[in-house]
Amino acid sequence: MNEEIDDQDFYQHDFTTATDWEIFIAHLEKIIQEWKIPKVKIGPQLKRGELSEGEWKRTSENISFADFEFIITRYNLRLKPLEGVTSPVEEEIDEGRTQVQDDMMSLDNDFPPQRECDFGDGSSHPHPLVRWYGLRDFVIVSPARCTISDESRVKILLSSVYIAINNSNCQVPVFVQIHEPQQHYYMGVCEGKGIRFEFEMVHLKRTPPHCKYLTGLLNLFKSKVPSPLSLEPVSVAVRFTYVLRDWTSNNTWTQEPPDFDILQGESLGVAELGKLPFGATFDPISELHLFATWPHLMENVVVDSESYSDFEPSQAPQWAVRVKMAEQPACLLNEYFSEFIQLCSNNISMQDLLGDLVHKGTSVDTNLSTPLNLLTESRVPTISKVIEKAKGQRQVYATKGPITDSQLMPILYFLFPDAEDEPENPYMEPLSNYASCDNQQLEELSTGLKSAPVDGLIWRLAVVMSHVVHALGDIRAAAHLWYEFTQEMRYRWENGITIPGVPPGVPDQRTCLLHQKLQMLNCCIMRKQIRELAARTCLVEGEDCESDSEDEEFFDCSAEEPEGDMKEKRRGSKHRHKHSLWNQPVGRLSKHGNLRLLNTGEHLYIPVTQEPSLKTEDQVEEDAQVLLQLGTDAQGAEMRARMMSASLLSDMESFKAANPGSILEDFIRWYSPRDWIEEGEVDEYGQRKGSLSARMQIKGNMWLEVWEAAKPVPARRQKRLFDDTREAQKVLHFLESQKPSAVAQLLLPVLTHAAICRLLQEQKEDLSMLSESFRQIIKTAERITRNPRPTLQQYDELALQVAEVEEVIAQANSLEVKFSLAPETVETPELRAFLLKLMHLSEVDVPGGPRGAIGSRIRTMFSDAQKVAQMVSDMEPLNLAEETPWSINSSNFPQPSIREFVMRVWATRPAPSSRLTPQRLTAILKKKEFRLAGCFCHDTTFQ
Repeated sequence: MNEEIDDQDFYQHDFTTATDWEIFIAHLEKIIQEWKIPKVKIGPQLKRGELSEGEWKRTSENISFADFEFIITRYNLRLKPLEGVTSPVEEEIDEGRTQVQDDMMSLDNDFPPQRECDFGDGSSHPHPLVRWYGLRDFVIVSPARCTISDESRVKILLSSVYIAINNSNCQVPVFVQIHEPQQHYYMGVCEGKGIRFEFEMVHLKRTPPHCKYLTGLLNLFKSKVPSPLSLEPVSVAVRFTYVLRDWTSNNTWTQEPPDFDILQGESLGVAELGKLPFGATFDPISELHLFATWPHLMENVVVDSESYSDFEPSQAPQWAVRVKMAEQPACLLNEYFSEFIQLCSNNISMQDLLGDLVHKGTSVDTNLSTPLNLLTESRVPTISKVIEKAKGQRQVYATKGPITDSQLMPILYFLFPDAEDEPENPYMEPLSNYASCDNQQLEELSTGLKSAPVDGLIWRLAVVMSHVVHALGDIRAAAHLWYEFTQEMRYRWENGITIPGVPPGVPDQRTCLLHQKLQMLNCCIMRKQIRELAARTCLVEGEDCESDSEDEEFFDCSAEEPEGDMKEKRRGSKHRHKHSLWNQPVGRLSKHGNLRLLNTGEHLYIPVTQEPSLKTEDQVEEDAQVLLQLGTDAQGAEMRARMMSASLLSDMESFKAANPGSILEDFIRWYSPRDWIEEGEVDEYGQRKGSLSARMQIKGNMWLEVWEAAKPVPARRQKRLFDDTREAQKVLHFLESQKPSAVAQLLLPVLTHAAICRLLQEQKEDLSMLSESFRQIIKTAERITRNPRPTLQQYDELALQVAEVEEVIAQANSLEVKFSLAPETVETPELRAFLLKLMHLSEVDVPGGPRGAIGSRIRTMFSDAQKVAQMVSDMEPLNLAEETPWSINSSNFPQPSIREFVMRVWATRPAPSSRLTPQRLTAILKKKEFRLAGCFCHDTTFQ
């Protein structure tokens, strides 16, 4: 028995359910409605250059077709709002045209300049579709992952677009991207006001023979526009692009790196040894593009065929120029700065780099680590000691540094010009913390750097060290120079010779640490000179240097002195205490006005005190750490007070020695007047009475304890607060114990300052766009140099900023050399404005075209390059036997690298009764690329 089968169980299907295709179309319509594309009104006619200079907005959204994902992107040009509102009459007139029609047939934006886009994906700006069709608003449907190459899929996608734009009344062109994204192959459609616009494209690697010239392209264009009525003459816009890559010697510009083989001369390849090099080692301008444009021609007035061409570049009505900059040109200042920063990460020691050269002054017989051995060892040398001594001497004299003496001596004379009888590079006085430049405001900003005086010793050392690192052997040469520098420092200390190029005075903590160390060493040398001079003077005169004759009191009776004062002196002399032989006043500097001692009535004398102890910023930091580690308890506070009262004890002892019989109140009146509270009464010596302040009367006051412990000792007999010998040895040990990497870190703030000053000296007034870059560099440098522990990454970021500014200035210098009309000719305002535009615009019109002064200079550059390329002299004519016949007139120019043609015509399609519709074809001919981008329209109402 046959089973009955219910068809409903097997063939249930809901035909009302939407398919993937329908869902895709619905999503596309929804996006079009959300973007309010159907409500877009016709905008004003675009001005020349507005497509490239205007602001473009890009909006994207993802949709899916089954499992295939697409990205819908809209590009639209933002225009400034116009003043006033369009009248109803104008709206009625505009009813018969569309925005696409106006943009396509506009003659003002045929070849918009192209530059890098701001969208961050490496695309060009404006979009290639803008260049090929002149559109201001369009939508692109592109696959998100893979590409679309199958013809059936392309047709399905285009059909979906057709349906969506008709359903949503979208009058903005919608394109579909096909093949690889880098091919920029699009097909599109637009429909509105009864006209359908079909966008088609051809992209080939080779140009077909019949399309190499305008004649063949016109025939192709007319064949694509079949019309029942005769066509009007086709309007043609033409642009030829000529590229100049090989600069002749008259047009190139480079900066040679320093050459230390000519150190004996006046130059090192740069201006001078104390200046950092600047500029690119090769030409930062890689290419010059010349655009010869014929903006509006009719096909019946020009000829461009295989046998003849009217498109002679020197006869073009419009010329425009674009320069292509070299990518990351090697600039000397950046190279020097970056190499010096890299030196900071190399931790090789001086011994590993220089070997026995470092120990040549510490041989076996002068080993200071065991000085008692010299007294206890036998006078008869052993064989092992003799062999070891000979071996050490042989190693010492055989060792030489990486810098030869012929190179080293000019450097040392440059750093220490006082070593020469007639110095060629003396230090300027006084030393300044900034370099002279034209921009006073930026000059003042650079004074905030924690560096060293400009053209001082540390400044010269940093610059010369960078030269040495770059040209004379990297880190080994730097270590050799630093070793010679430290040896010179020790020699000057031992022989009492001051250090040149270091401002006098105490260590200035507003400067870098290395400069403070040299200031400290200079102070030690000066105090040593004073002490030795005093000792020699005493020895020559044979007298006791501690004579107190200068401390005796003498009263001269002058005729003008009042009798009352004389009586007062006589009265005071009666009360004057007679000093014993062991309590004579010593170490007096001068009287202190009218103050007298409270107990004895003698005049109060200002004592000769010791100068305060000098400290560099690292010593101040160490002292602060020690004081913090003592803690906050009573014992720590007492220890902290004793450490801080060393100077106070010295001053009290000097005061007691100069004023025998004085008390603490006398010292307070001189040392801290604010702690002496005067009263209205007057004592017997004619001075107001008073008392100590409240803080001085506190029990256990440190001032009272120190006063009781102080003895009457003059300053010259006290233990020195500042031991110049010990401090000098500390500085020398600090210098000699540094690794080359640590030396580079000490010099980096100064080299940073030198690099910024070099930029300020090379800046140009016309490059106003660099002002903010300069300010940013200076602020960054101030922050880094004032940071006690900066990182190398911070310096690397600063080096990148310096490199960007140097690159721009080098490009400006190169352009000036290339476009200089004649040697030693002053730039005209027209040329200066032209060069300034070339720096920041993607395309600049040549004033006067080919017949102007700048155009003449451009023709000369191309002519020189052609002569060099064809290996002919200036007097010989160019050999054009192998050139095409039509290029005879353009002998001064090479073959155009790009030829672009834009053809337009109005045609009645498809029927005689149809309206006139716009037709456009853009042709781009390159050596290895051929592209046709056409828009062909027909009337959908009257067919």
